[in-house]
Amino acid sequence: MRKVGVAVAGAIASLVLAAPAVAQTTIDPSDPRLVPNPIETSDEGTVWTCRLTGTDVQCTGTLTISWALQEGPGELSDLCGAPIYSVNGTFSREQTRYYAYDAATGQYLEYKRLIHLYSNESFTPDPDPDSTNVVIARLNMTWLTTFQTPGDLDSRITRKQGIDAFAKPANGGLIVLDVGQKTEDLLTAPGEDFNFRGRWDIALGDPEVEFGKICSALGL
Repeated sequence: MRKVGVAVAGAIASLVLAAPAVAQTTIDPSDPRLVPNPIETSDEGTVWTCRLTGTDVQCTGTLTISWALQEGPGELSDLCGAPIYSVNGTFSREQTRYYAYDAATGQYLEYKRLIHLYSNESFTPDPDPDSTNVVIARLNMTWLTTFQTPGDLDSRITRKQGIDAFAKPANGGLIVLDVGQKTEDLLTAPGEDFNFRGRWDIALGDPEVEFGKICSALGL
C-alpha cells in the first residue's frame, strides 16, 4: 500500500512540474516602471487597470462624476450678469495609455494616449435641480496624444478629434455648436496648455457671442 501511495504522489509531482507556467497578463498601475505613471498623472478617483500586451503595456482609466446642483462656469455668469448654476450634471473621462518596453532602462515608456470626454448638464439661473428654465449643454470629444520622446510628458502633441460641444433649450433647437479643432505642442508652444476638463473650448467665432446665446435663451 505504501508503494502505491508513493507512486501516485510521484506521478502527481511529475504532472505539476510538467504543467506550463501561467503567463502574467496584468501589471499594477502603480508600478514605477510605468513612465509617466498613470495614477500620478491623472485625477484622483480615476480607476486604472493595466494589462500586458506582449512586451508592451496598455492601461485604461475611467472617472465619472455626477451632481444635482453646483455653480456654473464663472465666465458664463459674468457674461449673463447673474449667477448661473449647473444642474443634473454628469462628467466622464475614459482614457487609454500605451506603453512600450525600453530594454535599456527596464521601464515601460508611454508613447500614445486616447482620452474621451463626455459631459451633460443643464444651465439655469435658478439654484434648483427641478428648474424648467434650462439650457442643456453637452460636450463629447476625443483627444489623441503622441509623445515625440516616449515617456516624456513635455514632448507630447495633442490633437482634438470629433464634435466638441453644443447647447440647446430643453424644447428647442441648437443655439451653440462648437466643432473647432485644436492642437497642443509643448515643444513648439510651451506654456500653451489647455484644460482637458474644460466645459467649453470655443474655437470658432466670438466666445462672447456664442455664450451670449445661452444668456438670451435663459431670458437674461
